[in-house]
Amino acid sequence: MSSADAAIDDRQGLLRPPTALLIVGLVMSVYVWVILATTVPYPGRIGLDYNTLGTDWMVFYGAIRSVLDGNASLVFDGDRFTAFLNATFADWLSKPLEFRPWAYPPTFLVLLLPFAPLGFFGSYVAFQVVSAALMAAALRLNAAGPGSSGVLLVMALLCPASAINVMDGQAVFLVVALIVAGLGLLEQRPVLCGLTMGLLTFKPQFCILVPPALIAAGQWRALWAAGLSALALAVASGLIFGWDLWLRWLPLMTENLVNPDAKWIEYGRLWGNSVYACASLLGAPQRLASAIQLLATIFAAGSVVLAFRSRLSTMEKTAVFLAATVLAAPHSGPYDQVLLVVAAAYWLMAQGRSQPLWCWTLMFMIWLVPIISPPLLFAPSRLAPLLTVTLIVLVLRRAVPMVKLPTR
Repeated sequence: MSSADAAIDDRQGLLRPPTALLIVGLVMSVYVWVILATTVPYPGRIGLDYNTLGTDWMVFYGAIRSVLDGNASLVFDGDRFTAFLNATFADWLSKPLEFRPWAYPPTFLVLLLPFAPLGFFGSYVAFQVVSAALMAAALRLNAAGPGSSGVLLVMALLCPASAINVMDGQAVFLVVALIVAGLGLLEQRPVLCGLTMGLLTFKPQFCILVPPALIAAGQWRALWAAGLSALALAVASGLIFGWDLWLRWLPLMTENLVNPDAKWIEYGRLWGNSVYACASLLGAPQRLASAIQLLATIFAAGSVVLAFRSRLSTMEKTAVFLAATVLAAPHSGPYDQVLLVVAAAYWLMAQGRSQPLWCWTLMFMIWLVPIISPPLLFAPSRLAPLLTVTLIVLVLRRAVPMVKLPTR
């Protein structure tokens, strides 16, 4: 344990939100969870119309079932795959899906395989329960002390972003679990850290900062282990499902990078919370929005390098990594704000027992973003990336005098 970690342990990093903000935050959180509870019987009656529960899980489950049933070509045709989902889940949907392509690498299918035999609803519930349990375990093991773990778990599991994650059937709980658990192992067990972080390749937009972080930390064993883990997952997908999936997926992703599908931009990226989406909705042309996203990614990578070259605590480094991951991602959704809620909580813990009101106000604003999302419908949330940048800068304030300069 580093001296910075020990200092946080000594202070216990207790989280004691101001009463007024606590009450308002809980009310807002309950509101979103009520939307979840009423979505199936009364979609759109309270708040946004989410159509039904598990619309993103339909994509995951539909992909693994199609591949197992010998119809892998369907998965890589966005229009046909959307029609397949609408036909398969017609009784569950309140209205047809507009465009839901499969955009993930074959490695994701390996993680979905254990859930495939459970049927759609059974697998949807099981994945949410298992991934939430993994996140809770990772957060509990890496909390500042026993006095903070309970509040941290409540904040992470009950925040509005978590409700939206469950509503959509997304995988952000697993992403948080891998990042928090992996970075928590970095100092003492770097190989195990790398093996854990390499699994993030199942969602490539969330693993792009892993190499900069591990290189900056000088953890070469962790870097090699991360590469080995990612390679092993890719090989497993090829051996289980056939290498033709990679031969289909790689050209498709390359084409989307060079010449993005207009439907994916319209129904996918612009409905997200990324810097690209926010810049586009603020009036930036597509090329300028892409350039702004690139600058955000460079800033995120630089922030991670600075944090991991410093003597910040593991908790503070994790906070920077979580926030920078969201900022750098070319596509993210309101559910991905769970990463930012955890990042903000870690930052607050690092402040010690006395967290000023303005710190909690920033946390409250981050907590609020999913309620006023997506930016396509709620103009104020188009400025949300500024909150992420602010959080990163605040955590890094202590990093500048603590940077480890290379020795001759």
